[in-house]
Amino acid sequence: MKLRANRPGPDTRDIRLLVSLCAISSLDDADELHEEFCPCDSLYPRAVSMVTAILADGKSDTPVRPKPINF
Repeated sequence: MKLRANRPGPDTRDIRLLVSLCAISSLDDADELHEEFCPCDSLYPRAVSMVTAILADGKSDTPVRPKPINF
């Protein structure tokens, strides 16, 4: 959903963290993950630019993955 909205500023940090958490290492990886949740849409050009810039910056620190919530 963050890739679909891809608002510069508000979503950039979140997408950067999600790219790291989801082990996205290429634009194709991001497109495949996006397609799993939005099969009728491909990445918008702005999202392509954002992901490309994030990947070009190199690895960011991977945050600690939260533990599953047991209800």
